[in-house]
Amino acid sequence: MHKQVYKKTGAGNRLLESLVICFFLICISVTAAFAMEHGNKKGDGQGQMMMQGEKKKPAVEHPMMKPKMYSEVKRCPNCGMMINMWARTRHSFSHPEGDFTTCSIRCLADKVENSGDMVTDTQVAIYLTPEITFPAEKAVYVVGSSAKGTMTMNSKIAFTDAQEAEKFVAEYGGHITDFDGAFKAAGMELSKSRMMIDAKRKKTGKIKEPNEKDTCVVCGMYPARYPKHNAQIWAKGGKTIHFCSTHCFVNFNAEPAKYVGKAVMTKMAWVTLFSDGMYESAFGPYYVVGSKVHGPMGVEALPFKDKKNAQAFVENNGGKIVSFLELTPAVLSGK
Repeated sequence: MHKQVYKKTGAGNRLLESLVICFFLICISVTAAFAMEHGNKKGDGQGQMMMQGEKKKPAVEHPMMKPKMYSEVKRCPNCGMMINMWARTRHSFSHPEGDFTTCSIRCLADKVENSGDMVTDTQVAIYLTPEITFPAEKAVYVVGSSAKGTMTMNSKIAFTDAQEAEKFVAEYGGHITDFDGAFKAAGMELSKSRMMIDAKRKKTGKIKEPNEKDTCVVCGMYPARYPKHNAQIWAKGGKTIHFCSTHCFVNFNAEPAKYVGKAVMTKMAWVTLFSDGMYESAFGPYYVVGSKVHGPMGVEALPFKDKKNAQAFVENNGGKIVSFLELTPAVLSGK
């Protein structure tokens, strides 16, 4: 009897356990289904948000994108960069020293500060359609957008009307101003941008300080021994050609094949400013020739960033001021 009761009780327990397990499994299934449904909805929302967040803005045109022959002027007279590589930010203007096209409003502002003379009749390239130039005084500028700057951290790019500028700002940030506002901003950044540019040029190898083994290709002397006068050319292919002085630099430019056996394509050229000892593009300074102050090779073309400093030097030491384009061995020697 006890065995029979035991068997019935055992069967009942097993049945009860089975029912409990089934109920438990059903609860899990319902909970999982509920969670999956609501989780999917949440997931779909997150997915949509992610897709919206990952939606990429149209690529803003970098100044160097799609360069063409937009300008007959090949090189910025201030910094030496190639105009058609930076055509989207170029500015053309009249100046007491002549008509110029610079790579940017930054170099325009630098020219004004260095020369002491204001520009007139300024035309600016329209950033998104660089084949078009427009009167700068009527243009609308966007300052500080995510578009890359030319010779500065904060880009300053031009549009023909406010509507286009506002549309650009909505996509890429920045603020809207006029030519005077952009020019003022560029002027205020000149000192800081100059230090930034110098550091970047050295970091990228565009400027290479001469070491104790580097020799001048013209005279064979060691440029590192003449830090107040040395110069260099950054040639196509990445080679750096060192000079002990502007004297040798000028003679080399007149006849490169005489010293290296072949023509040299100059990507950039640097001189040491007599005024502050920093490297500067060879194309923009004011050079004093024929003064009583000589360099390691005798007569020297002493480069100054500011024209007023060059004029003061001439008053005290004699000579005359010439531009880079006027520098020849004959002018250097006073013939």
